[in-house]
Amino acid sequence: MQIQLLIPGLMWPGASLVSPASGLALPGLERLLGLGRRTLGAFEPLDRQLARLFGLDSGDAPVAALRRLGEPDAPAPATGEHWLCADPVNIAFAREHMLLHELPEGELDGDEAAALIAALNESFADLGRFEACSPTRWYLRLAAPTRALLYPLHDVAGRPMKHFLPEGEDARLWQRTMNEVQIVLYNHPLNQAREQRGLRPANGVWFWGAGTLPAAPRAPYAAVQASEPLVVGLARAAGVEPTPPGLEAALRADTLVVLDTLLKPAQQLDLARWRAGLETLEHDWFAPLAAALGSGHLRALQLRAPGDRGTLELQVRAAARWKFWRKPYAFDALLKSALPPPRALPDAAPAPPPGAADSDPTRR
Repeated sequence: MQIQLLIPGLMWPGASLVSPASGLALPGLERLLGLGRRTLGAFEPLDRQLARLFGLDSGDAPVAALRRLGEPDAPAPATGEHWLCADPVNIAFAREHMLLHELPEGELDGDEAAALIAALNESFADLGRFEACSPTRWYLRLAAPTRALLYPLHDVAGRPMKHFLPEGEDARLWQRTMNEVQIVLYNHPLNQAREQRGLRPANGVWFWGAGTLPAAPRAPYAAVQASEPLVVGLARAAGVEPTPPGLEAALRADTLVVLDTLLKPAQQLDLARWRAGLETLEHDWFAPLAAALGSGHLRALQLRAPGDRGTLELQVRAAARWKFWRKPYAFDALLKSALPPPRALPDAAPAPPPGAADSDPTRR
């Protein structure tokens, strides 16, 4: 019996500046960290890690079609349809830069999203059809495929937009479309009213994740537990119907478990919510998993925690429980010491994603 845990958001951003887990009782997690073999891999965006986990080319994963497949209560994308994620964002000036910010869950409601979607469909019918599966997860079903290089939203959030504008054959089309979308949304009465109430407007859309459903991803295990739509879509495309995360079921079969409750608090630097979520994971997962390894009921545990400056990888085997000299390793100490300096200053241009210089610019 083995479990692979993927926990985005576990590695608090900028941990060298604060002690985010200070004072938390995390004996289960710290026991696992002490028993296991820890490594820190290079930074890689979460969507690419997920694609590779399911046997896809991480540089070309059609995130929009896969995420759309994982949406609850929404019809599956038809074979051959081309999709884009068209997520609502807030765009604001900060000194000389235009910065993009994701809208957290709850900042828009369903009626507001529906009104903005209707305005986009009225103005951009030639591009395809916009739809909202949640107030903050929007899609565009394209009338024609795009051959632009489009950067993932998580790569862009909080950083100068000028370094992440569309590239490739259709670059001008999508740069122009982004500008026109901003005008439509900025002038929409709903956003004008939001600003008057002191709320952030949803004054932009970020396009990314282009493509059609892939031929046949491969699930790493026969059982997958997840609630995030992209992971759900990947599992369904691989022929596995995922279930919500639950330890009891995970201990009955080799299982991939994706726990994403820390991701948004980490991205939004919501320390109180992150700490509360970490305590919940300790109670529901880390402590019981440490006990299952200690009893031999669980043969092996692999934990991956993608962060903003690297990915923590931890491998623990049941045989390690006999190594009494291995002491618990404080999680806060790990956060302070394990991560290298940031990849680049916020206003520095990012390295292009793999294959960006290829002759075929078709990308996500």
